Amino acid sequence: MPSLNLTEEQSNLVAEYAAGKLIEYVKGHPGGLMELEDIDRADVNPGMKKDEEDEMLPPALPGTDDAPSAMPDPEEIVPDDQREFEVEAPAGDEALVEAPVADTPPEKSIAEALGIEGAQLSYDRYEVVSTYPENTELAFTMKAAPGKDLLIVHFNLSNPGDSDINVFTDSSGFKVRLMLNGSEKLRGDITFLDNDLMNYQGLLTPGAQVDSVLVFEVKQGTDIGSMDLLIVEDDTENKYPLI
Repeated sequence: MPSLNLTEEQSNLVAEYAAGKLIEYVKGHPGGLMELEDIDRADVNPGMKKDEEDEMLPPALPGTDDAPSAMPDPEEIVPDDQREFEVEAPAGDEALVEAPVADTPPEKSIAEALGIEGAQLSYDRYEVVSTYPENTELAFTMKAAPGKDLLIVHFNLSNPGDSDINVFTDSSGFKVRLMLNGSEKLRGDITFLDNDLMNYQGLLTPGAQVDSVLVFEVKQGTDIGSMDLLIVEDDTENKYPLI
């Protein structure tokens, strides 16, 4: 690269000039950069002085009013492709609450859902025991598993007609569940009890009434607040509130 032959005096002058130029760009130095807000523009150019509000607002566009309007908040700007999804708020301060859907009334009676034609079946009572039945003289009894109790739901099976009814239920054609306390769903147990409605067979004479049961297992100490019987048949669930 070409070079200049400078004397010592000339080199000192060049170095002093370069140092002065650098100082002009040092912020905060008396000879350096200054904040614009510290300068009185009236002293620099009186024609450039404007009110603070005029300086903050953009100039008016052609064809609009002289007074410019304030710029909208960027967070409040909604793209055009999203406006179709906006939903107007309902009048008033109260929020809309969806009303609960009422349970659909069962299409069949309990007896019809279990395949019992002509007879009547009504809820009677329930009991929570560890062994059922308590009469040990019977050939068959049920015992609850460790940590469990048996929930025995009793029904009155009766014949209101004037002729015999041959009652036969087959649990392969339906499923029995019990909704306990509105949340826990229990499965009905199939037993060898003579009066088990899951597999019942017997002859009902006119006016006869038989104590029949459905058996479920619950955890020991379970409180019984409400019970709803659920019978599922051909993908159709019928609900029968018991208590």
